[in-house]
Amino acid sequence: MEPDGGDTNPGAEPAGSKRNNRPNKSTGRSETGSIVLNAPVAVVYGHCCRFEQLPRFIKSLCSVVKIDDTHFCLTTFERGKQPGIILQIVLRVPERRIAWQASSSEFPQGVIQFEPLTEHRTEITVKLRSIIEPAMLAQLTREYLANFKQFVEGQTLL
Repeated sequence: MEPDGGDTNPGAEPAGSKRNNRPNKSTGRSETGSIVLNAPVAVVYGHCCRFEQLPRFIKSLCSVVKIDDTHFCLTTFERGKQPGIILQIVLRVPERRIAWQASSSEFPQGVIQFEPLTEHRTEITVKLRSIIEPAMLAQLTREYLANFKQFVEGQTLL
């Protein structure tokens, strides 16, 4: 996300000149999906914050390595030995929302919202932005949510 103002450095490039490195919103599609988990919001949010666990329910990921508190390097099976995808957490509101941007055109942006329904039930809503064909994006979103539900509820029962 860009800061609101322009750069005060007179030698700097004009404010929109670096946009070529950003995902093009006009070519991307969005998909939103929700699921109710039988777990408290604090538990669900905690699992979402452990990005290193993503490969346990997103089957296309080989590994996730933490770079710092807001950056992670993701390696997919498709990329193999190619440089990984850099994921940056751009917003964290504890037990309410997580938003990210990534260096991948497949899933360049996303947000997860958390809604406590009861003390032991939480609804999460995921919105993904992607260049993937809409039917495939919808299928992947449902798959990720179902896998995450199974993962969290399995962990919660232990």
